Amino acid sequence: MDKLQGENYIVRVEDCIPALNDYIKNGKQFDYVVNDLTAIPITTEPRGSQWDFLRLILDLSIKVLKPTGKYFTQGNSSNAKDALTMYEDQLSKLHCDVEHSKETVCVPSYLELWVFYTIWHKQK
Repeated sequence: MDKLQGENYIVRVEDCIPALNDYIKNGKQFDYVVNDLTAIPITTEPRGSQWDFLRLILDLSIKVLKPTGKYFTQGNSSNAKDALTMYEDQLSKLHCDVEHSKETVCVPSYLELWVFYTIWHKQK
C-alpha cells in the first residue's frame, strides 16, 4: 500500500473495498472522499457487474462521510446523457438521502466535455 500523508490528511492508493469496510466497521468518517476509480458505465440499463460495482463503491463511500462531508467523483462525457441520468437515479437508492451537484468542464486529454459530481448527505 502506498501512502502520502501529512498532519491532517492521508492519501491511500490501494484496493478501496477492504479499506472502506474497515473504516465502516471502526466508525471512521471523513470530510472528503475522492473517487477516481471509474467513470459511469455506458449501458442501456443500470444493470450488470459494472453498475453493481459502481453502486457498491458509492454506497460504501457515503457511509464513511461525515454528516457535512463531500464525495467527489467523475461522471462521464456530457454527451452520455442517458448514462448520467441513470447514475443520478442511483443516488436515490442509497442507504441514506443525498443531494448532489454537477459541473461540466473541458478535459483536454479526453478532447470533450466531462461531468463531475459532488455528493453530500441531505441535511434534515
